[in-house]
Amino acid sequence: GASRQLLLAALKPLDHMLQPPCTLTVPASRGALHAAAERVASQLSSAASAADVVVCLKGGVHQLPVPLALGPQHNHPSGRRVIWRGAALPSAPTTLSAGAPLLRWVRCSHLDPATPPECAGPEWDGVWAHAADDVPHVTRAALPFRQLWVGGLRAPRATARTEAWNLSTTAEGYSARGVVPGLEWAAAELRWPSQVQNWIEPRCAVDRVAGRRVIVSRPCWAALTARKGGPPPAPLLVENLLRPPPAGQFACSDRHVFYRPREPYGGPPRDAWAPLHEAILQAEGLANHSFQRLAFSHATWRQPSTPEGYVPTQSLVTPLGEPPGAVSLGRARGVAVDGCSFANLGSAYALSVGGASQQVSVVGSSFTSLAGGAVKLGNVDDERALATSPERMDSAFRVVDNTIRLAALELRGAAAIFAGYVRDTTISHNSVAETGYTAISLGWGWGTHVLGRQTFMRNNHVVSNRMERVVSALNDGGCIYTLGPQPNSTVSLNYCEADRAPVVGSFYHDNGPCPPPPPRRAGAPGDHSLVGIRSVVGSRYFRTTRNVASNSPAPCVYLQGCCGAPALDARRTAPRARAGEGSTDGPSPRGPGGRVARLVPRRGAAAQQLRTGRGQLLAGLPRPRRGLPLRRRQGDSGERASARGVASRGAGGRRRGRREGRRSRPGRTWKDARGTCESMIFLA
Repeated sequence: GASRQLLLAALKPLDHMLQPPCTLTVPASRGALHAAAERVASQLSSAASAADVVVCLKGGVHQLPVPLALGPQHNHPSGRRVIWRGAALPSAPTTLSAGAPLLRWVRCSHLDPATPPECAGPEWDGVWAHAADDVPHVTRAALPFRQLWVGGLRAPRATARTEAWNLSTTAEGYSARGVVPGLEWAAAELRWPSQVQNWIEPRCAVDRVAGRRVIVSRPCWAALTARKGGPPPAPLLVENLLRPPPAGQFACSDRHVFYRPREPYGGPPRDAWAPLHEAILQAEGLANHSFQRLAFSHATWRQPSTPEGYVPTQSLVTPLGEPPGAVSLGRARGVAVDGCSFANLGSAYALSVGGASQQVSVVGSSFTSLAGGAVKLGNVDDERALATSPERMDSAFRVVDNTIRLAALELRGAAAIFAGYVRDTTISHNSVAETGYTAISLGWGWGTHVLGRQTFMRNNHVVSNRMERVVSALNDGGCIYTLGPQPNSTVSLNYCEADRAPVVGSFYHDNGPCPPPPPRRAGAPGDHSLVGIRSVVGSRYFRTTRNVASNSPAPCVYLQGCCGAPALDARRTAPRARAGEGSTDGPSPRGPGGRVARLVPRRGAAAQQLRTGRGQLLAGLPRPRRGLPLRRRQGDSGERASARGVASRGAGGRRRGRREGRRSRPGRTWKDARGTCESMIFLA
C-alpha cells in the first residue's frame, strides 16, 4: 500500500544514478527520432560492444512526420538491451506526438467580414474557427478530425439526441418527420448506444441527406443490419453536426474546425492539437527493448469515419479485424514498457501487444483521457489459438502497477485492459477508474473451443486490482469479465466499487453458446467436481476467491449461460459449515436446459443444493485494506452473511431462482453501508 509507494519514491533518485549513460541523445525536433532510429540500426549492425545501448530523448514534444517503425535491425546483436529513455524530472516530459498544433484560429462573428461563411451567423458568436489547410502537414486522409485536445484536455465532438427528427427506419437509413438540414448533417455520424447489443455502440457515417431522408453509408448499414439481425432501430445520438458547439466541445468539417472555449470571453484556444496519424510507434520483431519515461499522445483511429464504419463484436473487434494500438508490438520478446504515460489518445487502444509476443511487461505506467481502451494483449485469431508450438503463442505478459483513468470515452465498448487468447499472463495491482465498459476482460472464443480441442489459454491470473466506477456508458460488462476455458487461472483479491451495469455481475464469467457436454460419472477423467464453482461451458477452470464488490446494482458474481447453453455444474464453496446444520440433499430443481448451481461446504460437510439465481455469497473475509468504506454489520453477532451473491442466467437469458442464505462459521462479517459482497471460493 502506502509504504510500498513511499519506498519506491525513495529509491527513484538511486535508480537514476545507477542507470547506464546515454549512447545517443535525440533533440525534440520534428523527424529527429526517425533519424536517430536509423543511426541506432546502423551502429548495431557493426557493434562489437556487449554493453546496453541507451537512446536518450530530450524533454519536449517530438512531432512525428510518420509513425516510428522499429524492427529486428534495432535489436542488439549480443542480446543486450536497447533502451529508449525519456527525460527525467524536473525536465519537461518527453512526448511522442502523432498530431499537429493548431495555431491560426479566427473568431466567428457576424460583424467580422473575415469570418468563414460557415460560421457567420450570430449564433456562432464566441466560437473559434481554424482552417484545415492551416494545420501543419495535414492530409485529406486525416479529415475531418475525430479528436481535438485543448490545454491538455480532451474536447468532445458535439453530440445531439435524435428525438427531434423522429427518425423511422427505411431500407437505406432513416426518414425524418421534417426536412433534414443537409449542411448540418454533411459530416454527421450516427451512434447506437446499447441499442443493437447491450455491450456495444456502433457508429456509421451519414452518406448524404435528401429532403427528409438520411442515407447511411451502405457498407456500414449492411454490417449494422447483420449485427442486429434485422432493421436497426433509430439511433439515439448523432455526432458532429455542423452547428455551433456547446462550451468546451468542437465540430469539424473537411474545411474547418469549430471550437467554443470553456471560458466565453477568453482569447483563441491555446495548446490545441489535432491527430494526423493512427499510430505513434509500430514495432515488429523487437527483442530485449525497454521504453522508459516516454509519453505518447495525439494518435487517432479512422475506421468509424470510413464507409465501413464501426460495428463491433465486442471490445472493439469488428468483422474488418482487430483494433490497433497507438503503440503496437508484434512478435516481441523481452520488451518492457516502464514508467510511460499514454494520454490524450483517440486510438482504439493505447498499447497493443500480440502476434505471438512473449515476456512483455507493462509496469508503473499511466493511461488517461483515452478514446478507447488502455492495453490490449494477444489476439482473437481462433485458428492460431489452437497452436501447440510455444513460438506461436502470446504468453508471459505482466501488466502490473499501472493506473488507468478516463478510458473508453469515445469508443465506449473498449475494455480498459483487454486480453484475447493469452497464457501465463498476470494482471495485478492496477488501479482502473472511470471507464465506459469493462475494466479487465480476459479471454475470447465463447463456445468455439469449449468442447474438444482446447486453445492455449491457461495459467492466467487477475489479482489485487482496484476498479471503480466502471461500465458507466454501456451494459453487460463488469469489473472483471472472462471468456473461454482457461485451466489453472484465478481471479482473486480484487476490489470492485460502483460497477454501474444494472445486469450481470461485478465478477462476470461468460459462457457463450455451445452444446452441453455428455454426462460424466464422478471421478472419471475430465470430472470437475473440485471444491468451488466450475462451469462446464464457456469460462471454465477459473478459481475466483476473496474478491469484494461494493455499491453495484448487479450481483457480485455472475455465470452467463445464454443462447441455449445454460451454466451447468456450477459449484461454490462456502466457509466451513457449523456442526449440526442439516443437509438438503435431494433432487436438484432444474431450470430450462440445465442443472442448478451446487453449494459444496468444505471439510466433509454435507452438500447443499443452491438454486441458480440471485443467491447470497457467504462473507467472513478479513477486512480489506486501502481505506475501503466498510463497517461491521450489526446483528447476529456478525455471523450471518447478507451480501448479494451468485446470479446465473439460463437458456433464453432469463434469470431464475430465489434469495438464499446460510450461516457462516463464527467470525467477523463486513458489509459496506451501500452493500458489499465478498466471494469466498468460486471456480467457474
